[in-house]
Amino acid sequence: MNLVGVHKGPAYLEGLVQKISDGQAHEVEWRGKLQTREGHDQFHIFYYGDLTEDDLITWHDSTPLIVYAEHTVTGDRYLLIDAAKHGYDAMLCETYPEEDLNNRPLRPYLDVEGEDIFEVQLSAYYNVPWDEEFGEDVDEDGNYELITGESMDFQQVKRDGYDAFAISIVNRKGVVTEIVQEELA
Repeated sequence: MNLVGVHKGPAYLEGLVQKISDGQAHEVEWRGKLQTREGHDQFHIFYYGDLTEDDLITWHDSTPLIVYAEHTVTGDRYLLIDAAKHGYDAMLCETYPEEDLNNRPLRPYLDVEGEDIFEVQLSAYYNVPWDEEFGEDVDEDGNYELITGESMDFQQVKRDGYDAFAISIVNRKGVVTEIVQEELA
């Protein structure tokens, strides 16, 4: 288990998420609610990928999905997940053609009720024992080399190298829809 991830969640979401501690989380799960520093918690969702009959966003063929939340007032976009960058597989096992990654046009997400403004809840799962499996590969500066050749702080690797990720949205009527369920290891 990766306690750094469970306690802190993804590093790239720091400052944008309120941790949820409601007792329903698994021991390897981090849960959070997207919320700006100003307290704004309503967002539009934009994504690249395919939509299943169950309203899940999935990869398009072999091109990784990407999901953003957009502030409904300012239009600022916040990356929720890029399956080409985040998660165990993307950091240690898989690389993707640059032309595919640069050609991922975003589409707005509408739920089954036609709603387009949502509260966003995130879950990341940390089953990988990073210290035990990869700690000896950390350099003297505390960095770890990813499959892409990029060097990253090992603490960030442990936070962004989750093995599963989920996104649920809640529309203004209180209807909950799970839109991402990614197995990333």
